[in-house]
Amino acid sequence: MIKNIIVGLLVALFILTGCKSKQNNDTRPVITVTILPLQYFAGQLAGNQFRINVLVPPGASHHNYDPTPRQLQDLEKSKVLFVNGHLGFEQAWIPKMKSNYPKLQIVDLSKGINLISEEGGEGGHEGEDIQTAAAEKHDHEGVDPHYWMSVVEARKLAVTMAAGLISADPSCKQLVEKNLVILDSRLDSLNTVANQKMAGMKHRSFMIFHPALAYFARDHQMMQHSMELAGKEPTASHFRKLVDLARAENINTIFIQKEYDQENAQTFSRETKAKIVVIDPMSPDWFGEMEILIDKMVDMDKR
Repeated sequence: MIKNIIVGLLVALFILTGCKSKQNNDTRPVITVTILPLQYFAGQLAGNQFRINVLVPPGASHHNYDPTPRQLQDLEKSKVLFVNGHLGFEQAWIPKMKSNYPKLQIVDLSKGINLISEEGGEGGHEGEDIQTAAAEKHDHEGVDPHYWMSVVEARKLAVTMAAGLISADPSCKQLVEKNLVILDSRLDSLNTVANQKMAGMKHRSFMIFHPALAYFARDHQMMQHSMELAGKEPTASHFRKLVDLARAENINTIFIQKEYDQENAQTFSRETKAKIVVIDPMSPDWFGEMEILIDKMVDMDKR
């Protein structure tokens, strides 16, 4: 009996040390992305050519995250850093990274994106709770950074990332260009499916706690109403206005990101009978999450 236990422990130790050794011996070049959804695009374009370092881990806030020393070590080894360009923590850290790693190639994926301006900066919509299909750029203080939640804008993102990968490592040009064609075809198909499924929808207004779906709403002629006010929890007066608005527009769904507290959403649900639907805009499985989101939007018409 004791002999069997010892053998089992030795086998487990071998497996663990073997895995650790394999990770330490990973000689692939490193690329870094700031948030998990960008990991999906990097993986689709580069395959196993690179080891992908993600700065903001699952559950962490992209508003004020501080990279760990280990992440900064990996960043120092990176051939390229892909940034969203408008996230709160990026605005705090990118100047430091440029100073500390002057040779690091930094690619801003928002270049070429049809950006939506917002008041109050990232996460805020002061005095403007709604993002519609007709949303235009205004002289506001910030930019809505959630453009990766639009298939239309994601196709542009992928092209910019592909060019950045090739610039950082010309030896992967053929691979990346081939994968870009495949990825773009998948994104085109996804957009077609979304348009087909959502074409006949009657319920086109929805509530959301943190306003992450403005670009998605613009793509599909929908209205997003944010519970947050200037990036903060709603005041009592703002909450009452939202309840009145929901009743007036027959809003039956409130979306909430899984990392946010649901207390306000639950109160809103009790007041309006709207269903709480959890989404994950920060999922590393971007494609799968978008498929789920499309179906959840279509479900609004079934209530």
